[in-house]
Amino acid sequence: MEGSFTLLTRWFQAMFLISRPSGISASRLSQVIQVTYKTAWLIARKIRHALQQADEGDPLTGVVRVDPISYGYTYYSEAQQPLLIGVSLNERDEPQQVKIKQPDPSHVNNALRWIEKSGVQAFVKDHIDGQAVTVLGRGKLHPALNLIKWKVTAWLNNTFNGIGAKHLQAYLDEFCFRLNLKLRHAPVFSQLLHWCAVTPTLTYKDLTRSKSVLTVPWVIWGSKAKWKGKYLTLWNA
Repeated sequence: MEGSFTLLTRWFQAMFLISRPSGISASRLSQVIQVTYKTAWLIARKIRHALQQADEGDPLTGVVRVDPISYGYTYYSEAQQPLLIGVSLNERDEPQQVKIKQPDPSHVNNALRWIEKSGVQAFVKDHIDGQAVTVLGRGKLHPALNLIKWKVTAWLNNTFNGIGAKHLQAYLDEFCFRLNLKLRHAPVFSQLLHWCAVTPTLTYKDLTRSKSVLTVPWVIWGSKAKWKGKYLTLWNA
């Protein structure tokens, strides 16, 4: 909130609304707290930045299952964003903690949208406690992880009408923040308020700086005209 000209009451309204199970889009937030869309988007994005700081200091522990998943166009496998989901499971094979991360583009086969071994290794190193027992998925997605995948996909699409690659990670971390607290039976709003209070402000310049993301498929082929066949037909339908 540092340096903001927006009333604190509107900031607290935004925090409360983002803490709700369904979250809120920037367009809807701008209507509710009566600010411009740009202001609402910046407020929400700064709050998500605080939630990302919470995630960084909370690695997965215990028995951790890791599987590749994807987000994006159902009919265009080349345009999907590959992701890695890691879940701490209890003795009943139930989720206790969740992380969903975009691998660095350098760890992905861009044309096939396949996460390479180096991407999985980076996920394990960065997001799983060194004492944890890590189980890498082979083939069919674990039922608990599959359910979470469909829930986060539905949330991204229904609440925001889809999210692009550049800011996708922030929304994934917001989803996991709420879900993890729910799994722990902990209040979301008080934790969100805490992290907003202790996290240094995120400037608009830092927020909008360029970020390395996977190239869209028609760029790989040189142009949309070269990205032909059934995929281009479906895209233009």
